[in-house]
Amino acid sequence: MARWLTLLCCLLGSVAQAEVLQDPTEPLEGVNSQAGAVESQSAGLPKLQSVVLGNGPALAVLNGKSYRVGQQVEGYRLVAISADAVVLEKGGKRQSLTLFASKVRI
Repeated sequence: MARWLTLLCCLLGSVAQAEVLQDPTEPLEGVNSQAGAVESQSAGLPKLQSVVLGNGPALAVLNGKSYRVGQQVEGYRLVAISADAVVLEKGGKRQSLTLFASKVRI
């Protein structure tokens, strides 16, 4: 009986001392994946969803529709398309929309 009690204490002691492991794919604290969408919508800007670069003209998908440079997007003119961002212009002011958050988790 004493052996079982000793074994039980050893096993329970190791469980009590176990370290909680963090998920390495968990988003950064304080960073909301929807934050960019919320900021974009609150500012009245369209949401950049995708960029297509290839042999033909570059395309940007904003709010579910495809656009090329020079086209109008909800009152903005699409000025430039790069691999991960687009530039919109309205009333002489330029706004840049990016696909990804600038924070990188290491």
